[in-house]
Amino acid sequence: MSFARSAAPVRSALRSAAHQHSRTFTTANASGITTAAADDGALTSTVTVAIKAGSRYESAPGVAHVLKNYLFKSNQKRSALRLVREAEFYGGVLSTALTKEHLLLTAEFLRGDEEFFVEVLGDVLTKSKFAAHEFNEEVLPQVQAEFAQAQSNPAVLGYDSLLQTAYRQRSLGHSLFASPASPVSHRQTVDFAHAAFAKNNIAVLGSGIDAGKLSQLVSAHFGELSASASVKSTAAKYFGGEQRVAFSAPHGAENTRAAHGHFFIAFEGAGHKDASQAANLAVLRSLLGGESSVKWSHGTSPLSQVADKIVGAQAQAFNLSFSDSGVFGAHVSAPTASVQSAAKHVAEALKNVAGGLKDDVIKAAIAKAKFERAAVLENRTASHELVSAQLLEAGKVATLEESFAALEGVKANSLSKAAESLLKSKPTTVAVGDVHVLPYADEVL
Repeated sequence: MSFARSAAPVRSALRSAAHQHSRTFTTANASGITTAAADDGALTSTVTVAIKAGSRYESAPGVAHVLKNYLFKSNQKRSALRLVREAEFYGGVLSTALTKEHLLLTAEFLRGDEEFFVEVLGDVLTKSKFAAHEFNEEVLPQVQAEFAQAQSNPAVLGYDSLLQTAYRQRSLGHSLFASPASPVSHRQTVDFAHAAFAKNNIAVLGSGIDAGKLSQLVSAHFGELSASASVKSTAAKYFGGEQRVAFSAPHGAENTRAAHGHFFIAFEGAGHKDASQAANLAVLRSLLGGESSVKWSHGTSPLSQVADKIVGAQAQAFNLSFSDSGVFGAHVSAPTASVQSAAKHVAEALKNVAGGLKDDVIKAAIAKAKFERAAVLENRTASHELVSAQLLEAGKVATLEESFAALEGVKANSLSKAAESLLKSKPTTVAVGDVHVLPYADEVL
């Protein structure tokens, strides 16, 4: 296509966008590739290619992280420099992200420029050169910098260690970061890319773009992909366990509460496929909370009250859900000497839920869980991650109404049973900080 563009089609597209107001994703099959689009009437568009090439699928430790940084480089059509210049000419943004299960390539741009950016996304998958000099001079230094950054943030380090411990570094237990202790080669990265880039292994999501137009462009620019992928992963198996990570706050890391002690308590949760349990745990996470809904207030949820009882303490519930498994728990941060006391309050709060709750408390938690799900669907980045997972795992997109119905089906007895089920599983705990002072699992639970 021509590099030059006419302003008239862009202005026309922007005017027509004002009459579009849908957040419902329309799915289609574009020459063997699943697509979904929601034309929300915005003046900008976002297209995401989701690939089942997250860390759980990697063929060598860290190769998914390396591949994430190896995309949007030179290909058979454009050099890396030309790609940057053309993307900037159109005012767009190209980015990549990695989760435990998916590798995400995203293009954000003005409505009307979708032909150029979908072509670019297709070229990444079908025409990347994977030049060795780019691997050594650009990719590896970036990977090393991201690893170092993760190691300097106690929350990131803690969550990564939590899942490694819970799943014993298998499947979902693979780290999101490539470690210098396990170097990844150029050949391993290229082989992993070729194994993952296939029509049956990707989904293409669009917001602010017509569903028919997206399907047409995907058919035109992704057609050279092979039909089937050869990446694979074993089923996730939760083990539980205990991990202690010595950590000293680096200079300039004050905003991450790095000087505090951090303690993670988790139990076996539920995957997306267990819809009933997943809904119960979503409500339970909202109920336990930890974050405030009003500025300058700690909030009234069980975990937010930890801040009222212990000076400098914070506690937040989390519900990490994947396709076939999940982890539910809480992250506690506090002055090192106070971590044990704060963690005990968290454990007690979870036990209290298992003992039963009042209906009005559950109704408030359901309302919050519904708000959180709706907010996800209004955020393009979050909604694309959620919808792509649904397409790649179930082949269909759950509507907001279906999600609300599942949350509204949560009752007092089902919530208590969900909490009891958590407590019966083997706990996973991670202590990050001064491990000579931070508590052990049996001193908290």
